[in-house]
Amino acid sequence: MSSLMKKRVVAAGLLALPLLAMLLGCAGEPTQQLADAKNALEMAREAEADKYAPDLFLQAENSIAEAQNLIAQKKYTEAKKLLMDVKSVADQAAAQAATNKDNTKTEVEDYLAAINGAMNQLKETQGLAKQWNIPKNQWELTTETATWGENLKKAQAQYDAGNYFEAKQLAAQIHGEVTDKDNQIREMIMAKQK
Repeated sequence: MSSLMKKRVVAAGLLALPLLAMLLGCAGEPTQQLADAKNALEMAREAEADKYAPDLFLQAENSIAEAQNLIAQKKYTEAKKLLMDVKSVADQAAAQAATNKDNTKTEVEDYLAAINGAMNQLKETQGLAKQWNIPKNQWELTTETATWGENLKKAQAQYDAGNYFEAKQLAAQIHGEVTDKDNQIREMIMAKQK
């Protein structure tokens, strides 16, 4: 074999090495990508994305499970692509969770203020009910008021602990109950006025 021929064979071999390495890399099990995706999902969980960005978090969680399924089937190339997407989605979930948590905190503050306003409105409505001779058992809410007071303390404690999601649910429930009861009593008063 001539020297020129040897050089061409060596050159061709050198050109083929990166291609071979790339092919072998694609064919290997994506352990690093899986670890990266799991780490990103854990960081999203720590950012409370499961509460504040549940759709993205669930998408990432389901994709990891799907990727593990693909790995078990030795479909490494598909699994790698999916795992890279998982990391991106988990990162988005963590970022969205931070924004949504801040928004939820503001919503809780609004609900807590609205509850106080609704409770004051209810007291006025109860006074009107008494003036219009509505039976006392229909407007006196001793048990309900005590329950609302206890639940309001729980909502405030959740808020103070930074559990805004839980605080919002409880505050929304209290506000709805107080408002509904006020509307019921007002309807009785309006019926009396006719």
